[in-house]
Amino acid sequence: MIADPQPALPWTPSNKQDIEALPAGRWWDAVRAAPTIGERALQLLGDETGAVIQDKHGPLYWLVAVGTATSWHLRQVRVLTQLTDESTYLGVPPAAWTKGPSTTGACPSRPTTT
Repeated sequence: MIADPQPALPWTPSNKQDIEALPAGRWWDAVRAAPTIGERALQLLGDETGAVIQDKHGPLYWLVAVGTATSWHLRQVRVLTQLTDESTYLGVPPAAWTKGPSTTGACPSRPTTT
């Protein structure tokens, strides 16, 4: 028997008809990159990338395991997570939204690594 190379996600995008605001830091953290940085990172990562959401305004958001990117300090990159005194929400499109012009899932949802 061949094992599934992709373990089940603790969270998957909804199949609703619209974008859903979900809290960062609960199931995943999000790494937000400016459009030029994000597009280049996406090219370099290729098939090695995890789930990515591309905002219709340009930024890209990688969904990564909670707590794995909190020490990152990079120009034009911001980590969205749950803080003690602040909640951050990210608009997550339905799983079927894979093409623009609205917010889309640029890459399929699958386990992420950092």
